[in-house]
Amino acid sequence: MIAMEQILYLIRHGHTSGTRSDLFYGATDLPITEDGYMEVESFAADGVYPDPEGASVWTSGMLRTEQTLNAMYGDIEHSHEPLLKEINLGKFEMKTYSEIMEDDYGRAWLSGELETLSFEGGDSHESFNRRVTEGVWNILREAEKAGKDKVIAVLHGAVITYLMYNAFPEQYTDMWMWTPNPGTGYKVTVREGRPVSWTTVGETGERVVPL
Repeated sequence: MIAMEQILYLIRHGHTSGTRSDLFYGATDLPITEDGYMEVESFAADGVYPDPEGASVWTSGMLRTEQTLNAMYGDIEHSHEPLLKEINLGKFEMKTYSEIMEDDYGRAWLSGELETLSFEGGDSHESFNRRVTEGVWNILREAEKAGKDKVIAVLHGAVITYLMYNAFPEQYTDMWMWTPNPGTGYKVTVREGRPVSWTTVGETGERVVPL
């Protein structure tokens, strides 16, 4: 049980060639683009991100999260939690929407016909959900051990989506409403190990978000 109250920041990495080209990717270790890096730097200059002083700082260890953290804060000390890597889409990695629609399973997935997902050669819904849940509690526990009540994690779109949906399931019936834009995310208050409230960090999407 986590006893202390903690503030958890979940920030999505900056734009990659995948986000710019609408490719489906997750396990592919893409870098952020030059304009993506500059956008995150601009957000940082505008004071969008929290002060890292005294915080426990994390990435998934994937290149795009490492580069985004550097654009946010420069070369600062941080840790990696590989359980928080992006979802592995298996045979659909680096495929376009039209390419996936040519596959029977892929078409059922994108059409919303499947109650659960299991990507051939990649993650299933259950395995992904289980590992990211374990991953976020790992970083919260490590922060508590270090006596730090502020945790900053630079992660991935689907990772943040699943974490927020699990934390606040009553907020949206469509879990993908939680997906933040690149370079943005959420600030979550965690009290005795339970997420109790949230606000946005930057512009997470074109919608009105209750705070």
